[in-house]
Amino acid sequence: MKKFTLLLFCLVLLFSCSKKHEDHKTEKPKPVLIKIGYYPTFHLPAETILNFNEKYLIFYSPVSYNPPPPPPPLKENGEKWSIEEKKEHLKYLDEMPELKPFKINLSQNDIERIQRISDSFKSEDFNDKDLKPAMDGMSTNIIILYSDGKLVQINPMNDPDEKQRVLYGEILDLLFEKNTNKNNSAILRKIKGYH
Repeated sequence: MKKFTLLLFCLVLLFSCSKKHEDHKTEKPKPVLIKIGYYPTFHLPAETILNFNEKYLIFYSPVSYNPPPPPPPLKENGEKWSIEEKKEHLKYLDEMPELKPFKINLSQNDIERIQRISDSFKSEDFNDKDLKPAMDGMSTNIIILYSDGKLVQINPMNDPDEKQRVLYGEILDLLFEKNTNKNNSAILRKIKGYH
């Protein structure tokens, strides 16, 4: 009887382990990393990386900051540039501030906000083949890495579908909420303006 009980116990254990393994196989892959590039026509580009496992979000520029120099001094009379030219140059610098890269830690609630959106993506949300490039606006590029190793790149250019727009908009909202730098606030407002 002891052998029968032991055998029955082993079979039950084996069956339950097999069942858990099957359940794990049918589980839908989850995003583990999302990278979004925001490339506005008339402003500096920016990119974000969201890591679901380590719960952080990075905001940075993929290009170096290289503002134009002030206009050269006038040749006549050896005068410096005019007050109007100086004001115009300072206004330009205010419009094109230097992005200060930063990393923010995210709460589980923040992660779940993004997961709800990314989990709703269907295969048609990954299609970007029939798009025609626009001359201006904001081009976007979305890369999603899933837990099963699958990597998806979506390049909707200037015409993201509604779910793509909601995804990158929600990530921008997180950046707005947690940013503390005035330059970055100006850049985020510009990017959001293209939304």
